[in-house]
Amino acid sequence: MTPQRRLFLVTWLASLAALYQVWTQYGALPAIADERGALVALSVVLTTTPWIAGPGLTYLLRRRASGGVNLPHAEYWFTGERRGPSLDRLSPYLDSFGTWLQVFLIAVLALFVFERVDPRAASASALLFLGLTMAFLGGTVWWVRRVMAAFPQPEAATRGVKDFRRPRRPGR
Repeated sequence: MTPQRRLFLVTWLASLAALYQVWTQYGALPAIADERGALVALSVVLTTTPWIAGPGLTYLLRRRASGGVNLPHAEYWFTGERRGPSLDRLSPYLDSFGTWLQVFLIAVLALFVFERVDPRAASASALLFLGLTMAFLGGTVWWVRRVMAAFPQPEAATRGVKDFRRPRRPGR
């Protein structure tokens, strides 16, 4: 088991503990009880989405004969005999993204509870959520750049294709 998978499992267990805490300690508060549907939806998203975006995606990709990966040069890296080793290389990145998504969703759960426990903090909660979302998007861009760097453009000799310039489009 890779360190990324271990970290994913630890954060997933931490998210379950956070959910248990919210449901047992704060679930009976009137402000949260009034929005029970939102808490249920957030609980379902928190427990399933990181699995779908992380280790579950690795499992689904392994079951497919080809395709499923939308990266530049995927036709080289994720077809034929290179597919298995490339999926092995991609797996820690997906586990890391699942962990990153879990951390974001745990923070969203905390903001959900914080806003309902202290209604005066609604404006601060909105700013915190905006900052949290910006950090999540920035981290996701960084993650995408790392994945793309892990699967660079193959050398022309390895691809079996000559590099050529595209013909110029005629002017209008």
